[in-house]
Formats: sequence, C-alpha cells, structure tokens
Amino acid sequence: MKRPTQEDVARLSGVSRATVSYVLNGRTDGTIRVSDETRRRINDAMRELGYRVNLNARGLKTDRRQLIAVLVPDLGNPFYPILIKGAQTEAHARGYRVLVSDSFSSEEGERDFMDTALDRIADGLILAASYLESSDIKILLESGVFSVGIGPRLDGTGIDRVSIDQQAAVRSLLQHLTARGHSRIAHLTGDRRNINGSVRYDAFLAEMKANGLPVEKSWIVEGDFLREGTARRIEDWFCALPANGRPTALFAANDLMAIEAIKAFQRLGLRVPEDIAVCGFDNIPEAAYVEPPLTTVGHDVEEMGRVAARLLIDRIEEERVEPPELVKLPFELFVRQST
Repeated sequence: MKRPTQEDVARLSGVSRATVSYVLNGRTDGTIRVSDETRRRINDAMRELGYRVNLNARGLKTDRRQLIAVLVPDLGNPFYPILIKGAQTEAHARGYRVLVSDSFSSEEGERDFMDTALDRIADGLILAASYLESSDIKILLESGVFSVGIGPRLDGTGIDRVSIDQQAAVRSLLQHLTARGHSRIAHLTGDRRNINGSVRYDAFLAEMKANGLPVEKSWIVEGDFLREGTARRIEDWFCALPANGRPTALFAANDLMAIEAIKAFQRLGLRVPEDIAVCGFDNIPEAAYVEPPLTTVGHDVEEMGRVAARLLIDRIEEERVEPPELVKLPFELFVRQST
C-alpha cells in the first residue's frame, strides 16, 4: 500500500496542507491560528490513515530530529518516571518525542549516554546526572548539543538548570524533628559520591551543628539511595548499637530508603514514631501510603520535568545566547504519622 502523505491527511480532515504542516511542526509566523477542533480533525485523520511523521526526513530539512533525550539514574525510583512524564507532556505539546536512558546510578552509564549523545541522536538532553563534569558539558556544547541540568550537579557549567534549595529542605526536616523534641538524630546517607547525597549530608551536618546537637559517628549510616539492601543495612546497624546509645529519629536521604528503614524497625519490634521517628526526602507517591505514612519534603516533580523540557526546546528552537537560567522550584514539608 502507498504510504499516506500530508496531502492525504489534509484531504481527509478538510484543511490545507499548510495547516497540517503547521500542526505537525508546532510553528507559526505569528499570524496563523489553528483551533482545537481543527487540530482534533487532523489528529483523527492521521490515526485513520496510519500517518506517521518521518523524523529522518524532517531532520534533513531542519537539522533537527524533533527528539530530546532524558538521562536519569534509576527508573526504579518513582521520582524519575514522574519527572519524565512532565518532560514528555511539554515535549509532545511542542512536537517533540522523548527518549529515556537509565544510567543505573553509575558513572559508566552516564559516560555511555554521553558517547551516544555526541552522535547527535537527539536535538537536546535533560540530564539528571550524578557524575558528569563541567568538561563533559563543554564537549556537548561545542558539539552543538543543547542540555538542561536537573539538580545541583551541573551548577556553573553554562547550561540551564532546574532545582530546589536542598539545603533549606533538609533544614526544614530537621527543624521539624527538633520541634518534636528530638536531639539524637541519625542520618541514612545517599551515595556521597552522588551530588545529591553529598549536599544532603552536608546540610544535615550544618543544621545539627547550628543547633548545637551531637553528631555521633555511629549514627551516620552509609546508604546508596537504592531500595535493595537498605532494610538489612538498617537492621544490622541498629542492632549493633548499645541500648543507651541509640538515636530517637532517623533522617534518610530519600524516601525509598526511609520506607525500607520503617520496615526494618518494625521487623525489630520497634514502633514508628513512638520508639524512633523516620523522615525522608522527595515525597514519592508511596510515601503517603506506607504504614505509618512518611514525613518527607518534596516539590512538584512533574512540573520540574515540564520546566526542563520548556527550557531545552526554547534553546533548540530559538538558539538563545542569553546567560544560562536557573529555575528554583519551591519545596514543601509534608508532615505525616512517621514523626
């Protein structure tokens, strides 16, 4: 069968080929307006005919593939699928598709992604990176690959970034715990080679020091941001502490580990929060449904993805030369029954 064309779509939907082209490319000279009803008819015609955009042909004409790639460290963490959903929502509205890559929280995974990105498979990148350096971003920029960073890692690299004030977020959690009477507070860290783990650990130490609270070396539990192995790590750590040297609260560097810590304490016969309070970071959906529900801090992750995609596509399409933009999203403390 003959492959359907834009002319076929225009004929079936009762509009001009120029209108079909505009809807597919999402561009206007400022005078063209297309109603929602017309867009609906064009989309219905495309589905009926089985019409698909030829991204290779489009790329030859525009030097673009209408594709952006998103790098995340762990698709098993619900935080990142929500981020990707936001990026996809914005990208699809602008006529772009989204390719997702999971680095498996490894430097090797991020380097592999870099090598692929330099082959110009995508017009731009959204980077939730833990190990990339300024030199990596310089290579991307010199190669004409636009990028947007998520979080604090790529600060000062010359690209747009979307983040929250993680230090202030940690401070709000610890202030909540101290207001509840806790002074013996432990910290389950993330991987401290990861910028998020490092920032949250440093913020924990700074806030404890600012309040004159003790930081016992035995109350720092080395974690890795992952669900697997965390419960056993917490059980072994807590059981090794002397009965009179145990903390009354635990701050975990993300919600996945906090939830596993709650399970571990419960298996040990402890009550949360009566015997030990637990709080996390990120406010993933699961946090509201674990028993007891988890106190945590978070922000609109889907909006973070949308903002990142908007900044990236604006760079791609406008080729802006303005200084890089930092968008800081507000965070919120979610007080629940775990504290």
